[in-house]
Amino acid sequence: MTRPSQSDLIVLVADRDIEEALKSVLARLPHSLGCDRFTFEITRHPNRDGGCRADAAEFLREFQKRFKHALVVFDREGCGSSDGRTEIEQHVESELKVSGWQERSKAIVIDPELEVWLWSDSPAVLTGLGWKRGYDELRAWLEESKVWERVSAKPRKPKKALMLTLKRTRRRRSARLYGEIAEHASLAQCRDPAFSKLRTALKAWFPDSDGPGVQLADD
Repeated sequence: MTRPSQSDLIVLVADRDIEEALKSVLARLPHSLGCDRFTFEITRHPNRDGGCRADAAEFLREFQKRFKHALVVFDREGCGSSDGRTEIEQHVESELKVSGWQERSKAIVIDPELEVWLWSDSPAVLTGLGWKRGYDELRAWLEESKVWERVSAKPRKPKKALMLTLKRTRRRRSARLYGEIAEHASLAQCRDPAFSKLRTALKAWFPDSDGPGVQLADD
């Protein structure tokens, strides 16, 4: 009896915002992430961040024979744990390993939340947010609004900063907005530890068979 072929990657996410962002990021393969192309499927946990943290291993058990690798991606904010990002990731990965995924899975915990990935001076961010002036002016306004500390590279409360900006520019927040920004923003400028871990995992699992690829203009 012939066994069905395996797809490359199953991604369990907490919500549609993360789903749309990752769809756009993964659609930019192979140039922007430095890895080979691969097949993937994204599914959402019905209990969002808390479900991904506490139930990822059980939820993904049925996918083990159909997929070679698994990623679990969720926000630390709202996941129900007071532990740090690394500790939460290690806990989820330990449960995945015991459940049968072995070394074929990784947990990506975004600290504090997805919006931290969006904040960079890429023109795509300003366009997506509807901000007509420069990034420095946007940052200065958010500092005055007490949601961005002068010494920090990112807003202390990235989602609040996003909502405040959208209110100012009279734009509606939607999951598609995250996808649009991720589709065009420079990924090379995203230095967030969780995003770096995501990139490292994909490059290890799906190494670029052609060597260093041509980089996109915005990267």
